[in-house]
Amino acid sequence: MQNASTLAKPTDTDAVIAELRDGIDGLDAEILHLLERRRELSAAVQRARIAAGGRRTELGRENEIIRRYADRLGRSGGTIATTVLEICRGAIVTPGGGSPR
Repeated sequence: MQNASTLAKPTDTDAVIAELRDGIDGLDAEILHLLERRRELSAAVQRARIAAGGRRTELGRENEIIRRYADRLGRSGGTIATTVLEICRGAIVTPGGGSPR
C-alpha cells in the first residue's frame, strides 16, 4: 500500500517532458492550420480545373506529391501524403449546385 510519501513527485524530467509536449502541441496546431490552408488552395485549384472543363483531380500530380513525401519520410510519408490528399480533395460544390466529376 502506498502512502503520500511514496507517490511519485514531479521531477526535472517531468518538467522537461511537459515542455516538450507543449512544443509538440504547438506544432500540431501549426500543422492543422497549414492543412486547412492547403485544403483552401486545393479547392481553388479544383474549381479552376472544373471551370476549364477539366477533371477535379490530376493523378500524375498526386503521384508526384506522394513520391515527394515518401522520399523524405519513407513509406509512412507516402501514407501521410495519401491522407493529406484525401483531406484536401474534399467535396467541391460547383456553382450549379452539382457535384463535379
